[in-house]
Amino acid sequence: MLKKKIVMYRKLSLILSALVGLLLVLFSYQHLYDNEFHFDDSHTIQDNPYVRDISNIPKFFTLGSVTFSSLPTNQVYRPIVTSSIAIDYYLSKKYSKTKNGYDVHFYHYSMMLTYILLLALLFAFFLKIFDTVRPHDWNVYFALFAAIFFGVHTVNAETINYIISRSDLLSTFFVIAAFDTYLYFPKARKWGFFLLFFVLGVFTKLTAAMFIPLLLTYYYLFEYLPLGNVERKQRLRRILVQASLLVLLMLLLVVFVLKMQSDTFVPSNHSRWQYLITMPFVLLHYFISFFYPYNLSADTDWTVIDSIINWRFFVGISFIGFMLWALYKTYRKRLWAPVSFGIVWFFVALAPTSSFIPLAEVLNDHRMFYPFVGLTFAVVYLLSIWIVKKEYYIRQSVSYQLGLGLFIVVVLGLHSYGVRRRTAVWDNGKSLWYDVSIKSPKNGRGLMNYGLQLMSDGDYNGAMKYYKKALKYSPYYPYLFTNIALCNSFMLQNAEAEKYFKLSLKYGYYSHKTHYYYGSYLLDNKRYGEAIKEFNISLEMAPKYIYSQYKLMQAYAAIEDWEKLKKVVALVQKDFPNDVTASYYAQLSYGKMTKLQLAKQQVKNFPGAASYIELSLQYYRANKYDSSIYAATKALKYKSENLLAYNNICAANNVLGNWDAAIAAGEQALTIDPKNQLAKNNLAISHKRKKLQQQLDNENNADKLIDLSLQFYKERMYNRCVEACRKALLVKPGNALAYNNICSAYNAMGEWDKAVIAGKKAVKYAPTWQRAKNNLSYAQIKLKEGQ
Repeated sequence: MLKKKIVMYRKLSLILSALVGLLLVLFSYQHLYDNEFHFDDSHTIQDNPYVRDISNIPKFFTLGSVTFSSLPTNQVYRPIVTSSIAIDYYLSKKYSKTKNGYDVHFYHYSMMLTYILLLALLFAFFLKIFDTVRPHDWNVYFALFAAIFFGVHTVNAETINYIISRSDLLSTFFVIAAFDTYLYFPKARKWGFFLLFFVLGVFTKLTAAMFIPLLLTYYYLFEYLPLGNVERKQRLRRILVQASLLVLLMLLLVVFVLKMQSDTFVPSNHSRWQYLITMPFVLLHYFISFFYPYNLSADTDWTVIDSIINWRFFVGISFIGFMLWALYKTYRKRLWAPVSFGIVWFFVALAPTSSFIPLAEVLNDHRMFYPFVGLTFAVVYLLSIWIVKKEYYIRQSVSYQLGLGLFIVVVLGLHSYGVRRRTAVWDNGKSLWYDVSIKSPKNGRGLMNYGLQLMSDGDYNGAMKYYKKALKYSPYYPYLFTNIALCNSFMLQNAEAEKYFKLSLKYGYYSHKTHYYYGSYLLDNKRYGEAIKEFNISLEMAPKYIYSQYKLMQAYAAIEDWEKLKKVVALVQKDFPNDVTASYYAQLSYGKMTKLQLAKQQVKNFPGAASYIELSLQYYRANKYDSSIYAATKALKYKSENLLAYNNICAANNVLGNWDAAIAAGEQALTIDPKNQLAKNNLAISHKRKKLQQQLDNENNADKLIDLSLQFYKERMYNRCVEACRKALLVKPGNALAYNNICSAYNAMGEWDKAVIAGKKAVKYAPTWQRAKNNLSYAQIKLKEGQ
């Protein structure tokens, strides 16, 4: 009876401990689910048309790496990853409130579920090996602590927060699933069921191929060495044959994956030798980060070592030498075999990314996820040896028990705090890239991305400050020049914008994105012929880049070149038969009707909320704002809580200057979806423009009125910009800056004759001012083209 009670008590305590551990992991990642897409998520998820149709999943395996990313240089073969993203997109589109496939909650939910399942597999993995080497009643608690410790390790937050890093999460999951199948079902080994998980892992990320060396290491340490000499000799030949077959399978899979990889994939521009001699110090950094996770950064500024005559190389080599010595001292002693296994795991798991194959980033925090399984295993096992040695004192002494409990609480608590801090950093682009700019101040890309966040907030001067810092470290980075060009265009400096767009093409001519962004700029400025040329060049570089195809369709529709539009539509529908944008332009091209006419026809044939929303949008784009409001109001009769309808009403009233009506509609939109960014933006515009109008009505200082005119221009309130400048001229006649802003505003509205008149006056009062001359010249050219 007593024995049964003890067993029951242990089971209950284990269940309670596991539940507390699960709650700690969930608490650590409490604020994960609102975190935005970041970095490579853009081209693998947001810009990847293949993931928008769940029926494309077979194509992920057959078409190769083209389905993984919209960037040719980043196309690798990871069909399991892309399949998981397509499933998340499908669930998001079907079940999210906004019916949007990019609701980040669904992506984070699936990753957290996988993470919890991985921790359960790790518990079983650790427990099996602990019991194999040294059976003890406490092994179950050691294994549970190891799984929870891995679950809340601060470094792992870099993988769990970064959605496309599910490649590390899923590949590790499959590796551990393969090990558990091998360990817990020894009689089924001959059928090779465990290899199914191995194959899935390789199709997730190539690093999973290291399962085979790890499995052979396990077998050698835990199943071969304990045998007697006679039995070893009897089994050796069979073991060598089996090992050879496993290695052959691994090599065949690796070759297959590499064959499926895109020819355009560019892993790095680093020298192989320099990358190799840098890795020992990187490995030391990873090792230290396990015990002290310091200076974590989403994009580090580490660079390669130029020569072996460098202190970092000697320190790194010394570390590797020390670890090899530790491996030598422990591998033949059965009690210490788990330590040897953990060391081997750490180095083998890092081999694909931290050895002979140079990658673009010297180090990445998410690369530590897979190898930290081995370090967790080794360190917790070492701790368990000490605890078992002190078993008598622990059982007898309350002080020992409290001390051990305090140690567990402090270690797990500190890591949980670290996870929460890193999750807060990953919350949005601004916080993430600000963190990078502080921790990696010599990373040009990181500085540029923080500048990009400032630019999206309208802080153009702040953005330019960081762009200039970035130029110091990345003087030939084409995307940096693209962003500087865009920032200049927002600040009314079109000549500067053109200059930097040309620089982006100079240093990134063979990048499809530089042509895409320049083409988009030209399209926004209604320079259709030039825009079409850039989009075609972009598609020469990346024939499957659907966003260039979308823009090309938009350009051909704008100039009503229906035959060319049909050709682009056919190309898109060949790859993506269900693409909504292509279907829309197909109807447009074959009916030879305007978008507004098509929307009117849709309302007539299929009256409903969706068709009226589309009509409202087309009225808005046709500058028929009262009609846009009317159509959106009609949509509300079909669906009273229609977020898009209220958004359209708010946006149209913003243009008409009906600020109070705009604010009322914007607030109604936010009652439907308080987190909707579009509604927040429209409402913010309403409040901002109402405040600007009030300032215009009450301001009489010429300089302040000119400053207001710039703000009106940035808000695309060009008539108000002209009004503010004319009011300034009443106070201060002959002001060149006021006339220049009037010229810019009329240029933006396409009223070239009025722009020329204002531009001439600006040059008259400031003959040497180059910007005024540029604006006047632009207006004169456009006026002549129009005539």
